[in-house]
Amino acid sequence: MKNRYKISELAKIFNISRQTLIFYHKKNILIPSIVDKNNGYRYYSSEQIWELFFIITLKKAGLSLEEIKKFTEIKSPIENIKFLENKVEEIDNKISEFLKIKENITRKINILKKSSVDLENKIYSGENKRIRGYFISMVNEKDEAEMAMNYEKLHSIAKKKGIRDIKYITITNIREQEKDKIIPVKKIGIVIPEKIKMDKIEEIVLEKYFYIKYNDTYINLQDNYKELKKYIESKGYISNDYGIEIAEDYSLVTEKGFAGIFEILVGIKKRIE
Repeated sequence: MKNRYKISELAKIFNISRQTLIFYHKKNILIPSIVDKNNGYRYYSSEQIWELFFIITLKKAGLSLEEIKKFTEIKSPIENIKFLENKVEEIDNKISEFLKIKENITRKINILKKSSVDLENKIYSGENKRIRGYFISMVNEKDEAEMAMNYEKLHSIAKKKGIRDIKYITITNIREQEKDKIIPVKKIGIVIPEKIKMDKIEEIVLEKYFYIKYNDTYINLQDNYKELKKYIESKGYISNDYGIEIAEDYSLVTEKGFAGIFEILVGIKKRIE
């Protein structure tokens, strides 16, 4: 190994410009081991190759030049360790934050992919549906501001409990819905996984029910409820007084307005005699 390297040689090794090394010199971040007094040429020792390697590593890790300069000025090994440990902790926090951002973006991509599928609003039947949730009752069943506020509360609760894939449950008042364009909402909740323990958990059990996989704007929601109730009656059943919507965490913006991807479930009481 050579004992010393010209500035152009060092720049070539790390694929950086001579100006970068001159700037590091002026900022006292990496001072050449020798500066020729006659011609001003800068020479770097073989040890300084590793110094520069670490400086570039710190720069890639997001440290500012001021932080790097501060590190190079620390002469105590203990202080050096403490400085780097703090930076490792900051990097870990950033990694965790970026992973959460990636997860949210990936979930959004999956929702958008689902939204591009035409579900045809086909009606299905099911049995023994068990929904485990935490609910907030509505004071005013048609107050959209109250609904939005309750959704925010539930979102915060889900995050605190570590629920990643949040699914909202909306219990609607079927008996009253046809009197107004706004579908009355009795209470709003979130699905609680079995492994999570909470106070005031409620369980809804539907022994037999019919449902629609909904993928449309909220404007058309009323029509789907009417279609579902009409279908239930055509099969000779009486529907429950409430409907259940189980929705994904995201709403979508379309040309027709806000849209959602969720299931509309309506349980049945008995056959019409």
